[in-house]
Amino acid sequence: MSKLPSNPFKFGDPVEEEYYLPRPELEKTVSQFLDNRIHVVLIGPRRFGKTSFILNLLKKFKAQAKPCLFIDVFNITSHKDFLHQLLRGLKSQKSWRNSLKSTFETISEIRPRMSSEINSNTGQPSFDFSLDIATSSEKDIKEMIQDVLSKLEKLGKGLVFVIDEFQKIAEIGDKGWLEATLRTHMQQLRNTSFLFTGSRRSIIYQMLNNHDRPLYRFCQPIEFPSFGNDFTDWIVTKFESIEVDCDPHAIDHLRKLVQDTPNYVQMVCFHLAALGVDHVTIQEIEKALDIVVRQNAYAYQTLLGSLTPTQQRTLRLAAKEGTQIFAKEHLKKYEISSSPALSSAIKSLKDKEILDEEGTGRGTVIFDDPLFATWLRIEFED
Repeated sequence: MSKLPSNPFKFGDPVEEEYYLPRPELEKTVSQFLDNRIHVVLIGPRRFGKTSFILNLLKKFKAQAKPCLFIDVFNITSHKDFLHQLLRGLKSQKSWRNSLKSTFETISEIRPRMSSEINSNTGQPSFDFSLDIATSSEKDIKEMIQDVLSKLEKLGKGLVFVIDEFQKIAEIGDKGWLEATLRTHMQQLRNTSFLFTGSRRSIIYQMLNNHDRPLYRFCQPIEFPSFGNDFTDWIVTKFESIEVDCDPHAIDHLRKLVQDTPNYVQMVCFHLAALGVDHVTIQEIEKALDIVVRQNAYAYQTLLGSLTPTQQRTLRLAAKEGTQIFAKEHLKKYEISSSPALSSAIKSLKDKEILDEEGTGRGTVIFDDPLFATWLRIEFED
């Protein structure tokens, strides 16, 4: 029995190696900013490939012996959570064993310890550190965050410190304390460059453009670009590698349907390859997308059911019409009482991280999850 070819597509987790399409121009731009210690914020929707880009960039930095620290703060709700993620990122850097040991010996609340267990790769005793913050006060937590940040520069010259989904620090509700703390250390750590990513455009631009905020004009924002035609060509080549004929127009059609989200493009293509489709057409794309969307139908129904009638109608309007959603004929068609009612619903849906601004002006919004928009169009088809 012949062995089936491996699926050339991957989705869900950040991608690398043969599943990753390099972005050399963006890499060059970001690298030049960081080399000149200009802090950068990459802004783009979720599942858009930012984390994959960052991790592949950091791999190149590490090959150049440039120290890198990566933390993901998407799920933080407090300063304690932020501190945990910071320490977790540090613990993952096995090559920093000696530096971390000497660094954290100066912070009384953090107890470095050597283990009798020998690392099979390095032949050195393993290193760990513990932190008992269950009974620590908020004041203690804040002091520990500042202590750890102040020690980062000891980990190596030219350190690149990445905070993924960094807009979450603005949602803690600390009146800007963590933003201000980061700015202070960004100023003081003269040999460290900061690289942030964020998916909530409206929040990030408030952080960077409001003169009352600590990070006002302190970072270089870069809109994370959509892929060009090279992405379509890359997908077609991937199908060719398993002897599947693919119409480039079908991939362009898919990219438009999923708001050019690379994760969802690869997801649909994965299903097409798994189904054994031998010729990828627009019709096959739409059938596979329908399967993927319906797999998530229960979650979307549950989410929709948790919203007010006006919010539900607003989502149907945004999914079906796309632009000029404040037009009078649209308000009438979707039974929304007034423009202020629509504005209020959009604000609530942005707060719930269901919608966000596209940046092209009032009247255009995008879905955080483009598959949800597709489900709405299918479910409420005229």
